[in-house]
Amino acid sequence: MSQIKYDFEFPQKEINFKRKILRYLKFLIIPFYRPQELSQWEANVNQFKSQRKFFRKLLNPITILGFGIIIFITSMAVFSSWLTPFSYKELAEYTFEGSFSPPSLEHPLGQTLLGRDVLGRIIWGAVTSLTLGSIAILVSVIGGVIIGIISAYIGGIPDSIVMRIFDILLAFPTLIIVFIFISIFGQNINIILIAFGILGIPGYARLIRGSVLQIKEGVFIEAAKVTGANNFKIMFKYILPNVISPIIIAISFDYGGIILGLAGLSFLGLGDPNTIEWGVDINAGRLRLYSAPWASFWPGLMIFITVLGFMLIGDGLRDALDPRLKATRKRRKLR
Repeated sequence: MSQIKYDFEFPQKEINFKRKILRYLKFLIIPFYRPQELSQWEANVNQFKSQRKFFRKLLNPITILGFGIIIFITSMAVFSSWLTPFSYKELAEYTFEGSFSPPSLEHPLGQTLLGRDVLGRIIWGAVTSLTLGSIAILVSVIGGVIIGIISAYIGGIPDSIVMRIFDILLAFPTLIIVFIFISIFGQNINIILIAFGILGIPGYARLIRGSVLQIKEGVFIEAAKVTGANNFKIMFKYILPNVISPIIIAISFDYGGIILGLAGLSFLGLGDPNTIEWGVDINAGRLRLYSAPWASFWPGLMIFITVLGFMLIGDGLRDALDPRLKATRKRRKLR
């Protein structure tokens, strides 16, 4: 039995060896011939190189600074109960002695209105800002992505109607519409979040719609239709992963914009006064800029560095993910 197996395997090995020799000769003689193994190996190498290029472009000093800022703010929010002896309820509802008192051992950054600790309020304010920004962004992204993909994939009259409605919404300034919501429903933080979330949907819908219109005519979409994939699977399994890069870039920029918008409303006195938020503290200390500058300086600094961190990350992601920006920079170098 072993002898039969040997007689069967030897000619097969010889045939495989001859085929390899033939492929190498074709590769050397025929100009455009490429063995399948070489093409696959080259594809794997290019994929590895593209990943290295992505991380090399993303991890530049400016983007690393942005990530460092956001990690610092996030760590402050996560460990807020350990970083300050005052609870959220105490700093939001209780009254302490020494309103607008200067920094001391008990209050390293001073005290603000009603004697509340400035350090404790900026720490708990990080929790509020990141939480509220995440909720508003989540509403905008989910709504915009779903509506944008479905509208662009269906096309025709439904797509035109949806886009004209979004054009009307985009024509109005966001803060003006938020003012209208507040005047109708009151200064409730949930209403403000819903307003920011809904008003962010048209921007994400139009952003992803343009990418879907390009992708949906691709060969791999036609292949998916031939295999019997339904529309839902085509939209959210094949199209969405290929158009998600602009959404990621937009999120990083809009996150800081929402935090800045919430702080602006609070500074104008239109935010929820029962919420610990940096804009509320700036509004409380704006009349004491000379006698108690610490009451407004520290929350203002927190807003500045948080928005700056998200902007730096967004700029780095845009450089790494946006192919049109890469092509523009290549053309500039050639000139």
